[in-house]
Amino acid sequence: MLKMKKLSKISLLICLCLATFPSFAGANRQVAGTVTFMMGDVFISHDKTTWVNADFDMKIHQRDQIRTGAESRCEITLEDGSIVRMEENSLQCFEKVETTSSSRKSSIFLSAGKIWVNARKIVSKNDSFQVRTDKAVCAIRGTQFRVDTGSNHTRISAYGGEVATWSALFDRADKDAAISKPYPVAGPDPVSMEKWVEIVKAFQQITIDAKGGYEKQDLDIESLSEDAWTIWNMTRDSSTSIHP
Repeated sequence: MLKMKKLSKISLLICLCLATFPSFAGANRQVAGTVTFMMGDVFISHDKTTWVNADFDMKIHQRDQIRTGAESRCEITLEDGSIVRMEENSLQCFEKVETTSSSRKSSIFLSAGKIWVNARKIVSKNDSFQVRTDKAVCAIRGTQFRVDTGSNHTRISAYGGEVATWSALFDRADKDAAISKPYPVAGPDPVSMEKWVEIVKAFQQITIDAKGGYEKQDLDIESLSEDAWTIWNMTRDSSTSIHP
């Protein structure tokens, strides 16, 4: 009886220790990347409920959520060397990370805020790298680009290479027959309604709204020199070996 009580106490102590160290929550999940820069308030959640402070060199796993506070930023270097940076007041999840001997598939879901991606060029037809929001999907083949998302629209801006984009409504079309195809909205360069996928090339951007409307146009080069988020990312990218 005494022995059983001791074993129970030991088991309870182990459980408490595991609960104290959240890193155990991701022990059996695929590693997505590592925190390689952070400033301000950055938080990680393994279960979408409990949040802990992020640390430099902390491992990020599949299905982990990352959140930045006001005046805060975070950089995550993925296992293949690609870089994902988060602006303040942003929330993202590494929803899919699958690595095998023949392919690598990654998907990031941006719920709110802004991210910058400097992705390594994908060379295998079996590889895929996507960034999703509730309004848009981006498929990447190696490029520098940013994604800004809010309550009304998602904007994808490319700074190198190109990004294939489409409305998130397409991914739900088979599940909801009532969803209509996207329609072009007024803008300087409206896109053909016949196209299901739009290619956004360097120094172009596309804005997609919740109803599938979209507007594609060239970036305003002059305004880039006044955008602190873009300048900061380009400066950091210039010191890396990744090139679109």
